[in-house]
Amino acid sequence: MAQAFFPIDPVEVTPGSTGWQDVNGADFGVPEGATGVLTHIVNTHASNTYACGLRKNGSTDTRTPNRRPATHCWSAIGVDDNRIFEANVGDTTSIDIYLIGYTKSGVTFFTNSYTKAPDAGDWEDVDCSECPNAIGLIWEIIGHPWLVQDFGIRKNGSTDNRLGEVVSRHGFGAIIGCDSSQICEIYRENALQNCYLVGYITDGATFNTNGTDVSLSTIQTWLDLTALPATSVMGFIEVNCVTTGPNYYYGLRKNGSAENIDQTSANHNWAFVECDASQIIEGKTITTDLDFFFIGYATAPAGEVTVGRLVYGGLVNSGLVGGKLIG
Repeated sequence: MAQAFFPIDPVEVTPGSTGWQDVNGADFGVPEGATGVLTHIVNTHASNTYACGLRKNGSTDTRTPNRRPATHCWSAIGVDDNRIFEANVGDTTSIDIYLIGYTKSGVTFFTNSYTKAPDAGDWEDVDCSECPNAIGLIWEIIGHPWLVQDFGIRKNGSTDNRLGEVVSRHGFGAIIGCDSSQICEIYRENALQNCYLVGYITDGATFNTNGTDVSLSTIQTWLDLTALPATSVMGFIEVNCVTTGPNYYYGLRKNGSAENIDQTSANHNWAFVECDASQIIEGKTITTDLDFFFIGYATAPAGEVTVGRLVYGGLVNSGLVGGKLIG
């Protein structure tokens, strides 16, 4: 199994202008051969919503739903051969986009996503045969702008039944395993929720059929989660709140990091988080009603763990603010 996911020290890459703007990953350490980037998106404003969207350079996708105040999420999106993706923020001060990693061979992104519309009201099989040999799938989920609606996604054959409102009605980086026929299962409460297949994984990761509960029993402090398997470089974490509470703050970070992004969940989210050399990730939550589940993890061959590390010399172009390292 080759390494496909490469975490890097987080660096802010928020565009300096609103509307669709090119972000050149090469300026921030993304190497040749990269297929996509991993980001952490934060609305830092306490009360205002702002539009935010990501797409592969050259895409005609135009999804920019508003992000709720004081929320955060993770995402995965493709880059072109020049390592460029596009970002659209409604406010360049309150929306922060951090580059946290990149993908290489083993992860494929579509230029334009595929729309999937499973029947509403129950768990439904979703055929993703556009993803040959896939073991995992990457989604963007958009719910109704003001109605609270349950959503769930799981590997085909799973008995997981976690349903919750998609974070800020916008789930950028929902990631899940699929079976050998490239089928996963989706629950959407009604047809007002939209599901977009943006990419897939064929190597460098393992997906659990049922998520492993690694929830915390102590609140308001950073604590170690259960260790991932040996050779893991990153965990894929589903965050779900059993009660509707948009002010339920939480955070996830690499063990030992000084990063302190602690924003709300708005109910249901997915995260891509680097682990340390002992395969540990730290979590923090304001309530024990908010749960963490390992749904998978990215790996490297034994003895060959490669973790990308930015050596950033202040390069700025394409109107990028960028250059703020955290952690």
